[in-house]
Amino acid sequence: MSEQDEEREAERLDSLVSELLAGRHLKATHSDAAERDVIRMAARLAGARDGYPRMSSAFRRRMGRLLEKGEPAPWLSRRAALVGGLGVAAGALGAAAAGQLGRLGGVSPVAQPSQHASATPTASPVPSSRAVIEPRGQVARWLDTGILLAEMAEGQPRRVTAGSVGAFVFRKGDQVLAMSAYCTHLPCELVWRSKDHVLNCPCHNQLFDSDGLSLAEGYKLPALPLVKTRVVDGRVEVLGTA
Repeated sequence: MSEQDEEREAERLDSLVSELLAGRHLKATHSDAAERDVIRMAARLAGARDGYPRMSSAFRRRMGRLLEKGEPAPWLSRRAALVGGLGVAAGALGAAAAGQLGRLGGVSPVAQPSQHASATPTASPVPSSRAVIEPRGQVARWLDTGILLAEMAEGQPRRVTAGSVGAFVFRKGDQVLAMSAYCTHLPCELVWRSKDHVLNCPCHNQLFDSDGLSLAEGYKLPALPLVKTRVVDGRVEVLGTA
């Protein structure tokens, strides 16, 4: 990509980020990993925008300049600087943001390796027609989320991270249902809207119910892929990665 094309692309992505942070619906597609990272990180900021000050253009430019002062090789493009700046901004939300994210269903406890490899778990059923996120091989691990089934309320999900797998976990009676935390259209992180009991995609305002099914009018997005889960000694575990 020429320097002129790079400049145009960076300006376009900057415009997308501004639209997301301003609360407007996103009308865009993604073409590569860097652009997906921009959209995803901006969506995370936008999803919790009521709780924090928005990132100003001046701050974004300053972060880009700081990042570009690194090693001369490899050269840091404006687009990479934008991704990095957004990452720093998200990290800077810190502990003060955690409470707000918890109210939005966005707190993501990091699951720990299961201590019950030999136990007989109660596995939740998985519909045969539904896509399932199922890590395989040496990276697959059952991970303890630290969540007790007895402490889970019906209709109020818990957001968990199990290695590279992000999921919302719902209680369904004596069982649990876990599904991907990312929209099936754009790779945006979903936010739980407790007052409406729906998962909301802040990129384009699409909604999913507590079963992970699309509530879009006019067309249906694919259902959220399920994440394998089980209950061992009253503790919720999900199949993630090491």
